[in-house]
Amino acid sequence: MTHPSTEIVNTKGNARHSGLLTKLTGAYRWLASRELLACCTILLLTLGLRAALSPWLPVPQPTIHDEFSYLLAADTYAHGRLTNPPHPFWQHFETFHVLQQPTYASKYQPLQGLILAFGQKLFGLPWIGVYLSAGVMCAAMCWMLQGWISPNWALLGAILFMLRVGVLSYWMNSYLGGAVPAIGGALALGAVARIWRRQQFRHSITWALGLAIVVLSRPYDAAVLTCATAAVLLWFLRKTHTPWSAIGSRVALPALRVGVVCAAAIAYNDYRVTGDALTLPYQAHERQYAIASMFVMVPLGPEPPYRHPVIRQFQTVWTASIWKDARTHPLQLVLMKLISGSEFFFGFWKLFLVVLLYPYALKTSEERVTVFLMLVFAVMLAPLISAAPHYFASFAGVFYLRFLHTLRRLRSWRPRGWAVGQALGILLIILLLGTDLNSLAGVMRNREEAQIMPVRDLMTRYLAYRSSHFGHDRNSVVQTLQQQKGRHLVLLRYGPEHNPLDEWVYNPADIDASPIVWAHEMGPAQDRPLIEYFRERQVWLLEPDRFPLKLSPYPGEGQDQR
Repeated sequence: MTHPSTEIVNTKGNARHSGLLTKLTGAYRWLASRELLACCTILLLTLGLRAALSPWLPVPQPTIHDEFSYLLAADTYAHGRLTNPPHPFWQHFETFHVLQQPTYASKYQPLQGLILAFGQKLFGLPWIGVYLSAGVMCAAMCWMLQGWISPNWALLGAILFMLRVGVLSYWMNSYLGGAVPAIGGALALGAVARIWRRQQFRHSITWALGLAIVVLSRPYDAAVLTCATAAVLLWFLRKTHTPWSAIGSRVALPALRVGVVCAAAIAYNDYRVTGDALTLPYQAHERQYAIASMFVMVPLGPEPPYRHPVIRQFQTVWTASIWKDARTHPLQLVLMKLISGSEFFFGFWKLFLVVLLYPYALKTSEERVTVFLMLVFAVMLAPLISAAPHYFASFAGVFYLRFLHTLRRLRSWRPRGWAVGQALGILLIILLLGTDLNSLAGVMRNREEAQIMPVRDLMTRYLAYRSSHFGHDRNSVVQTLQQQKGRHLVLLRYGPEHNPLDEWVYNPADIDASPIVWAHEMGPAQDRPLIEYFRERQVWLLEPDRFPLKLSPYPGEGQDQR
């Protein structure tokens, strides 16, 4: 028999817990109902959580081709230039994703480089640009979701996105980008909902600005997103009997003005970098170096003259083999892309892929449009020979919106009166949060394995491998050279079995002023003028394919080089 005093204590304890839960629920709803405050809270939480993890997740070190190219762009912009003049010995400095002619510049669109330049110029650290942009991305995602779904669901989606993508993914913990096009996509999609549902036509400017951000980071994605959102917006407006005159004057015309400014900026940048206002730096680079297009339907081109075996191997073997595999196994490639996206955004891809693709009846316009945008996204990815998760960035909000729609549907699924659907929804949230908590625990257990990012998708594992191998080797060589007096010229001598992904020859915008200059060895006749040009420097030969890695004074340069 239970003692009466025990029952009183239990009753008080239950009441206390119930009261606390009620207060927390009320505070959550209060915050969610204040859209701007909710977005600012998500921004501060993203930045605060990542800052708190800095003892275990330090500032990332670049390890792959694209990161070095973006950092070159950042250094160029930080020096107040759109591009750099070609170096007199540019042939020695050829490398991946970098133009040497007609100017010396990154091949990528400028916005990611500008974000990194902001961090470099104001804080002396390019990664600060990534850090801040990831925070803005999460706030923009909250704002986007608020336009499409109720405030409570929108805040939940923003929190889940912040923990999984904003804090723990390589969009925050590398230089590859992802946050910038995600910001653009979130602004564009959020503006479409507000123009349609709230008749807030001023957001036609927001829509255009979002698309401009994507154009300035990922042009192909921007073209697809522009067509898709314009179709959705037109459908919504005509469905609400908005007159054509209002569509033209209040939506199309303001957006067109932003588009004209954006197009002019791109044309000017193209002209400065490539000499042609209609030729993107990416296009100029591919014409000089690539034989395989990123699009599977484009046939292989002729092999251009390569001056370095490592570049030839990358273009004619590595990239060409990816292109051939995509042509041979197109359905398998599409499935791998879907798996990659599900694993990146949610984890447990076998479960969450089913959740995203489950064909329940679409009862609302929001649900139908979300599925339409997912189909558009699939069509966009289908012709690409490969797709890393940052290729998904401009449509990231669509995935989380679909997930939230599914959770909302599950709440009302009560077979035989049992709250089965609500339990499944809670389970999905617990699984998603569980993967994040497991990642955090892994970071704190082993700092060495967390150098890039803890979210264990395919791209993460690749970056973690690069950090622990090539990144470690490169950092050790840099530290060795920094301990020596003076400035240095390092000539790279690759072995016949060299991995083209391990590229050492990357330099900043002002090569001549750099403390360490990295160059390809090209033979005595061509190397001697380069060494004479840098005659005030210590000259080294680096043989990264020897075991252990060998750094030695360049032969014939005398004992003073030791």
